[in-house]
Amino acid sequence: MSPISFSQQSKDSLGDSQHETAHTRKNFARLNWHQRQDDFKPIIDGFRGSPRMNIAILIVGSRGDVQPFIALGQVLKAAPYNHRVRICTHPVFKTFVESDGLEYYAIGGDPEKLMSYMVRNPGVLPTKASRKAGDVGARRAEIAEMLDGCWRACTEAGNGVDSINLPATKTLSLDSTTSLPDPFIADAIISNPPAYANIHIAERLSVPLHMMFTMPWSPTTAFPHPLTNVKSGASNNKMANYLSYYAMELLTSEGLIDLVNDFRVNTLALDPLHAAWGHQLLPQLKVPFTYCWSPALIPKPQDWGSNIGISGFFFLETAKSSFQPDEALSKFLEAGPSPVYIGFGSIVVDDPDQMTNMILEAVRLSGVRALVSKGWGNLGGKDIPENVFLLGNVPHDWLFPRCSAVVHHGGAGTMAIGIALGKPTVVVPFFGDQPFWGEMVARAGTGPSPIRYKDLTAEKLASQITQALEPQVQDRAKELSDLIRSETGTKTAAGMFHATEQMQILNCFLIPDRVAVWRVRHTNIQLSALGASILIDHNKIDRKSLKPLRKHRWYVEEGAQDPLIGALATLGSTAVGYKTCVSRLNRDIKGPTSKDSVAPKVLFDGQVATDGSGNTLKSIGRFGASIGGKILQFPIDLLYNVTNGFHNAPAHSMGDRTVRMRNEITGIRSGLKAGAEEVCFGLHDAKTGVVTQPIHGFEQDGAVGLVKGVGRVVGGLVCKSVAGTLGLPSHTLKGLARSIRRGWRDSDAAPDEEAIVFLRQLEHLESVSGQKGSADHTQAIALSYVGKASGNGVMRMVRRRRGWQNYIELLQLRQDPQLAAHTEQDVLSRWGSLDAPVKF
Repeated sequence: MSPISFSQQSKDSLGDSQHETAHTRKNFARLNWHQRQDDFKPIIDGFRGSPRMNIAILIVGSRGDVQPFIALGQVLKAAPYNHRVRICTHPVFKTFVESDGLEYYAIGGDPEKLMSYMVRNPGVLPTKASRKAGDVGARRAEIAEMLDGCWRACTEAGNGVDSINLPATKTLSLDSTTSLPDPFIADAIISNPPAYANIHIAERLSVPLHMMFTMPWSPTTAFPHPLTNVKSGASNNKMANYLSYYAMELLTSEGLIDLVNDFRVNTLALDPLHAAWGHQLLPQLKVPFTYCWSPALIPKPQDWGSNIGISGFFFLETAKSSFQPDEALSKFLEAGPSPVYIGFGSIVVDDPDQMTNMILEAVRLSGVRALVSKGWGNLGGKDIPENVFLLGNVPHDWLFPRCSAVVHHGGAGTMAIGIALGKPTVVVPFFGDQPFWGEMVARAGTGPSPIRYKDLTAEKLASQITQALEPQVQDRAKELSDLIRSETGTKTAAGMFHATEQMQILNCFLIPDRVAVWRVRHTNIQLSALGASILIDHNKIDRKSLKPLRKHRWYVEEGAQDPLIGALATLGSTAVGYKTCVSRLNRDIKGPTSKDSVAPKVLFDGQVATDGSGNTLKSIGRFGASIGGKILQFPIDLLYNVTNGFHNAPAHSMGDRTVRMRNEITGIRSGLKAGAEEVCFGLHDAKTGVVTQPIHGFEQDGAVGLVKGVGRVVGGLVCKSVAGTLGLPSHTLKGLARSIRRGWRDSDAAPDEEAIVFLRQLEHLESVSGQKGSADHTQAIALSYVGKASGNGVMRMVRRRRGWQNYIELLQLRQDPQLAAHTEQDVLSRWGSLDAPVKF
């Protein structure tokens, strides 16, 4: 072990620390405990593109939420990017995704039930009737299902729906391996915010995360959060607008924190979060956001940072000429002037007949012809007048150009295509972001102000249609359409995704057009799966020399903003933990009710997971162990959260930009290291801040800054000194607790997917039968990767899948012997040029 040295953050692993820039206000100073060779340079040979990678796109929502990301996925899959793109969404959209040429994975959940729930509960909080009916519990169960589904979508082969047919053979061969699906582990994640698993999976896999959405989710004073009731038109509501985003995040976090923590602890083997600081993760970590609407409709607010951009609408390129309307629709369109389109898409209403009658009366009063879409609400009836035509599934990009105006619920996708095609728009919002989009349409002058569905009458709807057909509204819609048509939303968003700092320097050092997934120990050398497998196959390195590459560290564990919040949060979460233990004991003893029952969870080895319901002794034993663990954990959590509170308070309360990012604590060794850093740097920064803080303050803001600097001196002396004093015992105990938990959970890790189980069985059979020495060298290496993967729990599972990826990519390369010979020789030559050490 080398002497401890003080320095700014040294050049560490390109994956481990190169991208740790989420908090630009942080000073990234570290203690260097190990000497490492970091002077190896990638051999790029003029390559300037982005490396090919596996991209998981996590989408929760309706068809209108999924469709824009299919358009984006097609751009990312095509040249010049050539990524492997997987759309991860609800089972009902499987055919929709695959028909557009993209890979699909089912995360669970039923969007039709979600839409029905939202119609009955348009506000932030559910109604009393909805709670009594059990709707809340059902939606929570769906969210829990989707959290786990998102993790599988980012780490497993297959599509999450169809079972994988394993080879009947008991030996490893070319036929048996090529019949298995290609392994998939996400190298980057794109997600919309309602896919709540996104940041937690990105933290676990240490991969880039880029949020994209059709409605604003980042705090701003320009307009309120679309799901709140703050009126965006009031000029004096700037602070209310800004706070509405934090209020929504806090409410959501409070309602789902138990599900999220269960997912973090039991699926990802991460520490739980508290709603007091967990609700601010996305803005606090400065996760990149791209909003897919037109800047001509809503310009970027001035208070949004450089990590937030607006790309333009995402439009799915469909073969318009291929759609052939039925004869009845064609005759209706030709029989008179352009009709008004009326449709509410994925909205499910309680009384379709009443809705149909209101629409028909509004059409009569306004004197127009109308195309009425049946949608998920199943609109329609027997007595339909001649000036109304009931539509099935007709592409909007084919239909809307043949309409004079469009009336819909204000879904972002429908609104976007209507505006882009220059159609005056009437928005009848039901819930969610729909009122927001109605206001934006009215503000742009392309339609009247929205009227919520609950307030709608036939007379009001007729008046809205009449206003939309006025000449000035039609002219404004045409002007806005011309601006939107000049935008390239999907291509712009793809460029934004690749331009973020987290997406830089991800290339393999030896094959620059492939993404790096491994790091060679004690060096900064990054290797792709193919590059690593070639080197191992030619005995240049050993598999034990490789560590999974951390492409980006998400500093989720920053913790409490001040010591008071830390202490209160610990007390609250511990009390909730005790309550959960009692509730689980009561449920286990009584057994599940029909209300609580869910489908049994089938493990990948064919076993069915049970919860032990009805086994009283086992349930009491589990209850005692849980309570005992929480009693032992409480003082550790209290000390840790209070220490973090003192550490973070100067930054959050006083704007101190010198507060340092703490190293990650994964076990006893890293806990000792983080504790030593807290002691050394805490006391060091408290002392030096007496001089530097007033100077920096004066340089920035003059006399006012000088006063602020003196305040930071006082606060820093107290907070940093206390954090330094508490840091060593706090972080050491935290590391010890994590080591114990990791060892305890090692045998209780998540089950492997079918392909990995198959390979582990082959590895076992070959080692038992003594045939391993005679097996093909490359195949033996593949089995070694899978059967002897190191690490604990989840990370060992990830190593196994990365090892399997190594073998598959080498196998695929060798299908073309000439290309394989050239590529392998090139890799070996470049490896020699690196002049890397023989042993690592």
